[in-house]
Amino acid sequence: MIEFTSLVKSAAVVVALWLAPTAPGVAQSAGESGKELLRTQDEWAAARVKRDVAYLERLYAKEFRVHSMNGSVVSREADIGLFASGELKPDRVEDQDMEISVYGDTALVTGIENVAGTYKGNYGAMALRFLNVFVRRDGRWQLVIHQSTLVPKE
Repeated sequence: MIEFTSLVKSAAVVVALWLAPTAPGVAQSAGESGKELLRTQDEWAAARVKRDVAYLERLYAKEFRVHSMNGSVVSREADIGLFASGELKPDRVEDQDMEISVYGDTALVTGIENVAGTYKGNYGAMALRFLNVFVRRDGRWQLVIHQSTLVPKE
């Protein structure tokens, strides 16, 4: 039978390892991954303006989805289709105030995205607070989830 003190010591070691700065559950310095993710964000913004479907297909993970500001969930195929068809034509996508947290092969990028362009022929411009979830696969970052919320005009 395991003694109570041995059990407590084992639990203390597990907790100490879990709280260590290098543990996968703790955000690590973004470093090179952060630079790569900032580059990816910039490339993604440019790809949407250029309607570069090939880039979107490479960036988006197979399970990619958008949690949009109206509460709907848009599939990978539907999102790419909006750009391919020209139904969504952004003429400006600019990110600001980005922060990056890296957790092993998973990363979160947050910030504000200023967008302008047409959707179904109607022009609009807005600021969206976003959260992007990336996973590292096959040596590159892939976007898994994009979530955005409208930033009210002051």
